[in-house]
Amino acid sequence: MDPKKPKTTISSKKPMVLFFVGMAGSGKTTLVHRISLDLSFLKKLHYIINLDPASRNIPYFANIDIRDTINFQKVMKDYFLGPNGAILTSLNLFSTRFNQVQDIIQKKNSFLDFVLIDTPGQIEIFTWSASGSIITESFSRNFPVVLFYVIDIARTIHPLTFVSNILYSCSILYKTRLPILLILNKTDITSVDFLKEWLNDNEAFDKALEKEKFFAGSFARSLAFSIDIFHKKIPFLTVSALSGIGSLNIIKFLKKIWIEFYISFQIELETSIFGYIKNLTKKIYDKQKLKKNFSNKNSLTGAK
Repeated sequence: MDPKKPKTTISSKKPMVLFFVGMAGSGKTTLVHRISLDLSFLKKLHYIINLDPASRNIPYFANIDIRDTINFQKVMKDYFLGPNGAILTSLNLFSTRFNQVQDIIQKKNSFLDFVLIDTPGQIEIFTWSASGSIITESFSRNFPVVLFYVIDIARTIHPLTFVSNILYSCSILYKTRLPILLILNKTDITSVDFLKEWLNDNEAFDKALEKEKFFAGSFARSLAFSIDIFHKKIPFLTVSALSGIGSLNIIKFLKKIWIEFYISFQIELETSIFGYIKNLTKKIYDKQKLKKNFSNKNSLTGAK
């Protein structure tokens, strides 16, 4: 390590923002509560933001709660929407004033260590909506951001379900271009050994897929070969959000991801923004130049 460079610590930088995403029932809210308890035990100051307008009861205290400003039932009634449409509309309405949320976080920036964000159970509503992109991008411009993709291992015993989860996490990674960590949740219910074997040994997973004799099985085998490199590169941790087994390993792992963010993702983001501004400036200059030439041409024509 270069002695001239300051020692890198999580507390010396901006708070790390953690997004908890995953299929409905995977245990995102319970995991947010568990991580919050661990952070409190370690005396790490943090904020919790709840972005699920349809949740009735949450086990943690939310410092910022979408339900305080958006009435989910009223949105359904006023806009004649179903549950999913109402959640999407609520997020869209909330994102229009998200600058206020950022202002609050910026004011607390000096003493906050983490910001935990609980997302709606309907994963596609957040990850593939305009409001979801606005929220993730607005945070990634100012803070180190990590996505926790939570997988319910009790529902992933079937290899086809496992492929679906990996494929979904892969699509989220390439859409957001943010660091992602696979969280294999509910180890208190089911042993995670079979998943570890599938993640580390492609042949073992291929044997499990051989039992699927219909089209979906052969299709999943093709996908498995395509995403084999992906799930070997992406880190994963096992945890039981309910009992707390393995939750402290997540916090220990965050420092590594935090360093990766500043070395890789933040630089790439800043380069992308600089390139966009440069191209926009060039377009404005070319447009002004064209307008000026057109004006000079008209004035010469009028003089004749």
